[in-house]
Amino acid sequence: MKSTYSYAKDEEIYGEGKAANFCYQVINGAVRISRKLTNGRRQIGAFYFPGDIFGLEPWFQYRWSAEAIAEATALRPVRRKALLRKAQSNLSFARSVWSITERDLRHADDHRILLGQLTATERLAAFFLQMNDRIGVSGQIELPMSRTDIADYLGLTIETVSREITKLSDGRILSRPDGHLRWNSGITLLRPESLRAALPRSFAFDLSATSEDVMRKVFSSKT
Repeated sequence: MKSTYSYAKDEEIYGEGKAANFCYQVINGAVRISRKLTNGRRQIGAFYFPGDIFGLEPWFQYRWSAEAIAEATALRPVRRKALLRKAQSNLSFARSVWSITERDLRHADDHRILLGQLTATERLAAFFLQMNDRIGVSGQIELPMSRTDIADYLGLTIETVSREITKLSDGRILSRPDGHLRWNSGITLLRPESLRAALPRSFAFDLSATSEDVMRKVFSSKT
């Protein structure tokens, strides 16, 4: 099996309901997981960036579809059976594997609260703070996803996302060099403290990425 696989933008990595035979580490690019609803709408559950691990399901089928959202997205696959086999005989390794699943469960809980309890303004504030912590550099965020992706992640319409971003830009909370959100469009957070102030005090989302130690243990295995 090849050590890495490359995917084009919008190319499917795996489909919802397919056998969950592999989990993946993002080497380059970005990935979204999504689910099509019966009414034809799409819900995006999470985004994954270089270093992140995804697709490690506690069940035998993928609950979401996964697609690349950047050109030449590179992924490193690991066989699920090999991970589970090693976890049965190595307690430290089992804990590392469980920490990945635990992180995903925490994110799912946080996202349910975001969708169910926060206003559109609060959802955008939480989104930009999350992206800044995960892929931002000194307040500069290169967003790999489209406005449609952001809308489907936050449970909003594209029009609402555009309107809220314009409000943040007009309020000098963020700046957009080209005035639009496009591939590799740089967003600069001018006043991140204003975004934090927009969130309810009781709302706290988990920003933790998979630790380097966990990734090293999981992906150093000969699988």
